Amino acid sequence: MCELLGVCFNKEVSFRLAFSGLKAGARENPDGWGAAWYDEYGSQIIKESRPALRSRLAEEFQEHLGARSRIFVSHIRRATRGRVGYINTHPFYRRFDQKTWVFAHNGTIDPSQLSFPSTKFSPIGETDSELVFCSLLSWLSHRGIQLTDKNAFTLLHEKLREMNQLGTLNLIFSDGRHLFVYHDRSGYVGLHYLLRQAPYKVVKLRGQYLTINLAEFINPDERGYIVASKPLSNESWNRIQPGQLLIFSEGNSIFNSAGE
Repeated sequence: MCELLGVCFNKEVSFRLAFSGLKAGARENPDGWGAAWYDEYGSQIIKESRPALRSRLAEEFQEHLGARSRIFVSHIRRATRGRVGYINTHPFYRRFDQKTWVFAHNGTIDPSQLSFPSTKFSPIGETDSELVFCSLLSWLSHRGIQLTDKNAFTLLHEKLREMNQLGTLNLIFSDGRHLFVYHDRSGYVGLHYLLRQAPYKVVKLRGQYLTINLAEFINPDERGYIVASKPLSNESWNRIQPGQLLIFSEGNSIFNSAGE
């Protein structure tokens, strides 16, 4: 299976620890990795269609590149539809509503049933995931929906539930301001979230044999949410309900649907 990771904090934070936890699952997901974030220069995306555990680029990204952002979206891939290659590697991105949107998906959808009411968006690669992304943006564009309030968020939830009828659908995507997280209605694979805030503790990270004192890596005024397919540490992670949509912004939870 693929694995997803999303981060939304109140301040620009390092992605190093979270990405380390995601990489721990790369042995089972060898077909590519990628990360997207936002900084003062706009959106940034780095991805590669090779195993993250054998990637010098992934190692440099984790240890040396020093990416900092309020929002990160990351993915490690196990190919199910579409060949292994850069164009089929997540996250995908598109410009819409004067923003750069980034998108990652875990699951399998029947692409023949997806609708495209607007012709502005079309896939570059071969994955059902990119088709879902383009179909979603097409729907937003056609309906003139701006995802800025509860009514729009409710419409988005209804649309995602509709798309979910075509297969399995775990999503993490962002417009640079919000982090949108949707969990498949059948509970496929799983999706979890964690509120990380001071006082920070000593924890054990996934895939690590040593414990880490988070207070040595994180400023006490940093607060926010981490979302992942599997818990990345031995902290108190929460399961997202099947069919549930969560939306985060500035390190806060601003929308939480009822789920199923």
